[in-house]
Amino acid sequence: MNARHRLNLGLAVLLLVLGGFVGFSLQEPPATEPERLTSLTGADIMRIEIRPSRHADALLERRDGEWWLVEPFMARADMARVDAAIGLARARSLARYAASAVDAQQAGLVSPDLLLRVNDTTLALGGTEPLHGRRFVRQGERVHLIVDRYSYLLQGGLASLVSPQLLPAGARLQEIVLPGLHLLQRDGHWQLADGETASADVLQVLVDEWRHARALRVSRRDGDEDGEPITLRLATDAAPVRFILQRGDGEVLLIRADLGLTYHFLPAVAERLLVLPPVEAVTGGDSDA
Repeated sequence: MNARHRLNLGLAVLLLVLGGFVGFSLQEPPATEPERLTSLTGADIMRIEIRPSRHADALLERRDGEWWLVEPFMARADMARVDAAIGLARARSLARYAASAVDAQQAGLVSPDLLLRVNDTTLALGGTEPLHGRRFVRQGERVHLIVDRYSYLLQGGLASLVSPQLLPAGARLQEIVLPGLHLLQRDGHWQLADGETASADVLQVLVDEWRHARALRVSRRDGDEDGEPITLRLATDAAPVRFILQRGDGEVLLIRADLGLTYHFLPAVAERLLVLPPVEAVTGGDSDA
């Protein structure tokens, strides 16, 4: 091999080495998972204690795959609030400091706005820093700064932690007793208890309205209530679900006296729970269907 061939071969090898170096240097470094307030995943979390400054402490627990408010009273939990608590526990830490290096008074951590205990981990939510409005959160011996998208959902009254759905997801109704209207399911078919006839589609619409009904809001209510009774019987529950119906100015109330809860509805929405829909609305205008 003469000197010229050796030179060309050397240049080729050099180009290959340089090309490999450039290619390697242009590769993006592997993405790293951002540090979060806790290492818990949503599936890990089974118990959430909420201690806000504005109302009594609350305890939420996951039971058989469903979240419940179990203290200070028992009711199905509002999943938006549960998701908010989980979101806080998994919030990204944008900056972190030793707790001893942070002025707890200025950070609002002397009397925190909210204490959140997720499983066995406690998060203390303080105030916000003035530059970007990020919130101080103490977890153990560290103080983090986070973008707080959730804590406002956990600062309402206890009733705000209750699901606005009247019935559990997937509930199967067997009987609906309303003022002036009584529906029964017999042999897998809905019918009127008084023997009157009605379209199966019309009856099913009313049943579905109850199955999916969501209140505008929920509030606490104590004591006996006057009103019209409503009774729902479910296929899986021995005890019927009972409401007291009250009609007010601008809203209709469905009261669960056994839980001390009131479900608030707009009149137009409540009307769909209390009367059969017009045949035309179900059949698309074909009244003979």
